[in-house]
Amino acid sequence: MADLVVCHGNVLVDDVLKQDMDILVTGRTIDRIVPSADTPPPAATTIDVQGCTVVPGFLDIHSHGIGRVRADSGDIAEFARLTLERGVTGCMPTFFSPPQQLLANLERVIDQTNRLATCPSVLGLRLEGPYLAKTGAANPEDLCPIADDTTRALHDAGQGTIKIWDVSPELPHAPDFIAWATDHGIVTSMAHTSTGVEDVKRAIDAGLRLVTHLYDTFDLAVEVDPGVYPAGVTDYIQIEDRLTVEIIPDGVHVHPYLIEKTFRAKGLDHVVFITDSQFGAGLPSGTYAVPNRGEVEITPDRGARRTDTDILSGSTLTQDKSFRNAVERFGKTIPEASRLCSRNPAATLGLTTKGYLAVGMDADIVVLDSGLDVRHTIVAGQVQYSR
Repeated sequence: MADLVVCHGNVLVDDVLKQDMDILVTGRTIDRIVPSADTPPPAATTIDVQGCTVVPGFLDIHSHGIGRVRADSGDIAEFARLTLERGVTGCMPTFFSPPQQLLANLERVIDQTNRLATCPSVLGLRLEGPYLAKTGAANPEDLCPIADDTTRALHDAGQGTIKIWDVSPELPHAPDFIAWATDHGIVTSMAHTSTGVEDVKRAIDAGLRLVTHLYDTFDLAVEVDPGVYPAGVTDYIQIEDRLTVEIIPDGVHVHPYLIEKTFRAKGLDHVVFITDSQFGAGLPSGTYAVPNRGEVEITPDRGARRTDTDILSGSTLTQDKSFRNAVERFGKTIPEASRLCSRNPAATLGLTTKGYLAVGMDADIVVLDSGLDVRHTIVAGQVQYSR
């Protein structure tokens, strides 16, 4: 007898949406995916999802906050719970702080979660700082030079939970840091850079494989000869097959034309949709007081903007909305949207048992209704959210 049967769903299998299928789960993994019978197989728990779309759980590998919870100061268990409501079966709380605050954050999370053991949907932790050349929306004191003692202290505090570490390639010792991180199983991601192509090539040769929110905090190429279109780092990224790129698909951070250009240049398998979400993600439209940032106005079409300056203050996207945008705004099929939100981020992290539905894979499953809203979220065979 199966532990869980998700029955009568339209299930994404082998990049094909197959009608009226059952997923049988034993323990933490998928045991069988079979055509539905009139009577579902016996199981400890049965969920009838007739008329719903069943896809792999969403992975969000870049998220600073959701609702009223911030990764750098809030309860990570609550952070994870709120992402489950958005279909995220694998999240990555992301920190952007000065080194001493990063140390405190890492120690706090390790202590709160017993080294993430109590939060099965947390894939690991991400450090967007401190090894960056420019701040973006952060503060100058959040940044520092690359230094071995800082690297070792942060790595030790993380106790193996740091899975992505951002870096600007132009910083002194960046290639050495990238090579060290790669040797320690950490994905390095190019971010917040004003560098040229040669620095990027050196970083890639050292092991860099990811680009943080492409187009955001990247400088425009400078025209040298009047009337001659210049090529810059973002152009090189488009044709570099070793790089996978993140995109914030909210229609605010990246123009739809640039997103389409990226799909055509990189191919679907080298693009990952992320939220880069901040405090306020998923909250209704309105004005909110954000700690250390003042008042922010949140609207669906313009993101989060500071009320005093109208300057963009971060993303309030959620990953279920990323998936819907892939289909409804950018014209992707359900299988293609699933690659962007599930399979590709899993591949980026080297997670071989996540990202698609098949026998032997982790039973991380999202059930979507006809409007592509989340109906159920299942993590490792356990129903974690239902509505």
